[in-house]
Amino acid sequence: MTVLDNKMLTYELIVNSFKKLMKETGFQKITVKMIAGESGIMRSTFYNYFQDKYEILEWIVDEDILSKVSVSTERKKYSNAARDLFKCFAEDKVFYKKAFEITGQNGFEEILVSKVMPLFVEAYESVNFDYPNSLITRENMAHYQSLALVEFLKMWLCENCFGDAEPDDVCEAFVFMLTQGNSFSRQSTGLAALANEIKKAIKKS
Repeated sequence: MTVLDNKMLTYELIVNSFKKLMKETGFQKITVKMIAGESGIMRSTFYNYFQDKYEILEWIVDEDILSKVSVSTERKKYSNAARDLFKCFAEDKVFYKKAFEITGQNGFEEILVSKVMPLFVEAYESVNFDYPNSLITRENMAHYQSLALVEFLKMWLCENCFGDAEPDDVCEAFVFMLTQGNSFSRQSTGLAALANEIKKAIKKS
C-alpha cells in the first residue's frame, strides 16, 4: 500500500468517525478530541488532515457529493449530475439531516450553496445575460438557483415534505420546477397580474 493510499484511508477514517459522532451527539457537542478518539489517532495527527470540524464538512461535500457529480457535469450531462446529487444525499439521509442543523457562519447550508453555485454558473454559460437590469446576471441567477436547491433538499430531508419518495422522483420534481416553473407562473392570473403591476409602477417612476 502506498503512502497516498494510507493518507486517503486516514481521511476516510476521520470522516467516518465524524459522521458517526454527528448522528449520535450532533455537531455542536463534537470536539477534535472526540473525533481523534473515535478514529483511534492522536490529536496532532488530526491536524495533519483537517484544521477543524468545519473543514471536515467541506471535505464531505467535495468528496462525497461534488466528486461524483462532476463526472457528469464535465461531460455536460446535467440531468445525470442532478440525479447523482440527489442519490448522494439519499445514501446518508440521517447524516445530512443532522448537517442541516449546523447554521450560522460556516453552516452546512452556506457551505453547500458555495459549492454547488459554480455548477449552476457553468450550466448558464451558454445563456446571454445581456439585460438592461444589471442585477440579472449569470452569478446572481446561479446563486438564486443554488439557494433554491438547498431549500428543496431541506424540504425533502428535514421537513419530510415528500414522504418516502425515491431520490429519482425528488430529483425529477426539482428539475421540473427549475426548468418549467415559469410556465406555471405565466398561467397564474395572480402572478401575471402582480408582474404587470410591477412593470407599470416601474415605468411610472
